Amino acid sequence: MDDDTLTYTPVGVTRTRAGAGDGWRRAGVGGTYRVLAVRHRVVRGGSEGDRAALAADLRAWRVHRTAGVGIEATGPAAPGVRVVSVLGVGRVAMRGPCRVLWADDEGFGYGTLPGHPVAGEEAFRITRDAAGDVWLEVEAYSRPVLVWARLAGPLLRVAQRAYVRNLARAARSLHRRRAGRGTGGATGGTMPA
Repeated sequence: MDDDTLTYTPVGVTRTRAGAGDGWRRAGVGGTYRVLAVRHRVVRGGSEGDRAALAADLRAWRVHRTAGVGIEATGPAAPGVRVVSVLGVGRVAMRGPCRVLWADDEGFGYGTLPGHPVAGEEAFRITRDAAGDVWLEVEAYSRPVLVWARLAGPLLRVAQRAYVRNLARAARSLHRRRAGRGTGGATGGTMPA
């Protein structure tokens, strides 16, 4: 893996839960960045153990791999770990190099490195609400940098949302396997942007 220089500023904003609100704007996110804040229910009425297990799956890249994303990483998600997400196969595969900026008991955030089609940061968290529902939450700010990504325009935003939906399906599948169930009826939703 080559250059370890992040391709954007400000760095580290996903560490806070400011999302698309004023907190991120005060931190300098806005203008040229597109903000994404999406939330999908993974387990209805789950336990703290369910949340913790799925968060461990997330940090170990199991959610991404179960979703069919190729992962080349130097270890589980922890600050400084380099990861390349690979979508597709062969010459048409899209490679997205990143470096993990932070990790905690809910998930992690990473920032883009040279060669990624966009510049920005993305956070992945597994949370549990007061009702006991377990959620996959993804917040990101990014702007296209490669020519094909700029030309994709609004299709890139649609692809980002589809990617998150696929991750949520993978998390549900991991939970069902662990729980020994065949199918589940979890639903998804979008956080206000």
